[in-house]
Formats: sequence, structure tokens, C-alpha cells
Amino acid sequence: MLKATGLAAWSEDVRSFKTLALEHKLAAKRGRFFETYFAMDLLDKDAAAPKTNGERSGPSMVRPLLGPVLELSACFDKLGEVDEFRVMNVLRAANSLQGLPEDIDERRAKLAKLHDAVLAFGAVVRKPGATVREVLQPLLVAGVFDADARLTDAFLDPTPPPEPPKVVSKEDRVDRLKRGWWHLFKAPWEQIGLYKSYLSGEAELATHQVVKGSEFPHVMVVMDDSEAGGFLFSYDKLFGANEPSASDMSNAEEGKETSIDRTLRLLYVTCSRAEESLALVLWASNPGAAAEAIKATGWFQADEVAMLA
Repeated sequence: MLKATGLAAWSEDVRSFKTLALEHKLAAKRGRFFETYFAMDLLDKDAAAPKTNGERSGPSMVRPLLGPVLELSACFDKLGEVDEFRVMNVLRAANSLQGLPEDIDERRAKLAKLHDAVLAFGAVVRKPGATVREVLQPLLVAGVFDADARLTDAFLDPTPPPEPPKVVSKEDRVDRLKRGWWHLFKAPWEQIGLYKSYLSGEAELATHQVVKGSEFPHVMVVMDDSEAGGFLFSYDKLFGANEPSASDMSNAEEGKETSIDRTLRLLYVTCSRAEESLALVLWASNPGAAAEAIKATGWFQADEVAMLA
């Protein structure tokens, strides 16, 4: 795209384009925060992903992880130096300094405890491969932030979760939550910031559905049916890499909507998000058939279709 358009937005060091994936799971995989998203989805499926209505706060039970904890981590630079003024602002905003003892000695002891916990936290967040559990440990032990009781109870529970069920829809809610907490605490800490950026809409990635009504100068649409794992949409069928299913053919004969109809409508939504330049990337199960079918549509100029090894 850099060569075709001459736009710096497509260069590797700039990357100022919006990448649209078919489903949140695919976006999480490509955005390098899948373990965190997977855990959040187990904890609260309705709040784990950004919504088209603008709700982007994430599961309430994980707070303050997505708020004050992330803000506190930003108070440390790469060398471990801490901006104490910013730390105090974070603690004040989170009400961590309320209710300090009136007694001078007790107050000093409490502040010293908070100080030590913050420094211990700062040391852990810089450690390569640190997990969410390791990062939360000093903060929860010292009670730096007011955490949801469900988070603290799960943190203190050392028992492993049950095995995932064969039929996910029949899983007991308690078991699902336990698996969610287990995976969250094991997740790499570095994924939390990536997940929060995705949740808030600040990340390079978004899903096809969430961006309805939004526009971006440069857009890349990633179409990968196998990684998306869904069945409502199929770009392979739309572009001719796979034949329509018996259900698609039956629905078409009866005048009902098919997966191809839904996918075509979704493709229109994604393409119309781009203001200046647009790249469509299809991971086809049959690249040769898909390439021939795409050329046959007449939607693209000959030099706009390329096979990538």
C-alpha cells in the first residue's frame, strides 16, 4: 500500500491506518492481547468488547485494573524513575488518600506502606513477562486501591478452575467466572494496556461492526473466516474461494437472507469507512479460485488485485 499510494500512513514506522477485523477474537489475536480478551469474555461477555452504542468501560468486576492501576503504571518511565507528582494525582483521584489516620505516627506508617507498595508495583511492571497477578500483588496486599470484592476473593483463591466444558453454553456461571479469573491473573501484564486501548477505540484495530458511522483516512480490512470462527459471515463464499452451502442455496431460492448477503452488506460498511485509501486483505482457503472470482466481479482494476506469498 505504501508503494501503491505513496502515503506515509502505510509505512511500517507510521502505521496510521485503521485495521478492521471480522470479530473481536480475531482483533485480539492480531492485536496481541488475546489472553486478556479471552479472560474478560469469560468474566463478562457483554462488557468484554467495545459496543456500537459507545459502552467501553469493560467488566465492572475487574476495576481498578483498567483504570487507576494502568494510570499508576504510566507514572514510571522505562528506567524505573517515578514521577511522584503524577502518583499523588492518581492516588487522590482514586480516593486512596482518604481516611488517613489522624495520629501523626499512624499517618506516616500508612503513607510509608503506600509508598513501598507503589515502588514494588513499579519494579514489577518493568519486569519482562510479568503477569497480571504479579502486578496486582503489592497493590492488593497494601490496599492501595478500592478493588471489587469479586476480584480480591478470586485473587486469594489458589484452587485451579475446572476443565472447560464440551458445551460452553451449558457451563455453570461460577465455573465460568473461576476460569475467567484464572486466565486473567495468568495473562501478561503488557496486554492490559493493549486491551484497554482496543476497548476505548484508540487502538489501530477495531471490528467491522463497531465502526459503523465512523470514518478514517486510511483503512485496512482483514477478512479471515478461519480465525474469526463465526458462521454468519463468509468472505470465502463472497469472493468465490468456497461454494455456497446447501443452506445458502435453499435460503436464496426462498428469498431469504444468506451468509453471502450479510457478508456483502458488511463489506460495504467497512469499505465506506475509508476516506482516502483502502486495503482489503483476504486470507482465502483457496487463493487461486478467490483471485479469479475477484477479478470476475469487475469491482477492481487489474492492478488493484495482488497475490501475496
